[in-house]
Amino acid sequence: MQLQASSQSLCKPAGSVRSSRLVFAPIRCNATSPHATHVVTSSAASRMPLTRPARPAMSKPLPLRRHAPVCQAVANGKLISSTEVPAFIPRDDMMDQLFRWTMMEAGESGQRNFGMPMKIEPVYFEDRLWGFNVAIFKEGVKLTDLGVMFDKDAITKHEWVGRGEDGFPVMEGKSDEVKGKNFEIWKMDSEPVTEDLRSTIRAYCTALVAALNRYYAFGSVFVDDAQ
Repeated sequence: MQLQASSQSLCKPAGSVRSSRLVFAPIRCNATSPHATHVVTSSAASRMPLTRPARPAMSKPLPLRRHAPVCQAVANGKLISSTEVPAFIPRDDMMDQLFRWTMMEAGESGQRNFGMPMKIEPVYFEDRLWGFNVAIFKEGVKLTDLGVMFDKDAITKHEWVGRGEDGFPVMEGKSDEVKGKNFEIWKMDSEPVTEDLRSTIRAYCTALVAALNRYYAFGSVFVDDAQ
């Protein structure tokens, strides 16, 4: 059974977060469909600096481990969800927090939180933490792997957003290329999905999206947004 999109998607978009920051909302896509884009509105000021989200002090990102898995192209996987990440979001910090959150919520408590035990392994690209694999088990047998990672496309980062003569926002200032344009969730194989496995994948994806919403809103996946 293939993973379906839209209303039957395993990873549905999270609801809006009451915040001035953009909200992560994954969408189903394929090789020809456009990725999600975010529109930045202009304010009274003619220029709006693109700053990093405020966040509490966190531990340093994980160093590259010898013999650690390296991010490679997915051969026979199925794309569950993909969304474009704004250029000003720090990739290292975002992925480091998501990996640590997944280690706690899925690696340590996968059975209790999502219905099946899970094992988490980091994935690196160019000596950077680029994502992680989530292996899902049932009665000691691995059913599938989920790949949570950035892609290898690049996005242009500008110093600020200005306002053009027509009043619409325009990107201005020095530009840099930032690797990791899209944040993606993959099912790493094309094997059929049982209902109980589907339920576990959906539960994990929903929780992961909620964690990303917290990062966009508060700069930390570990903040309780109910407060």
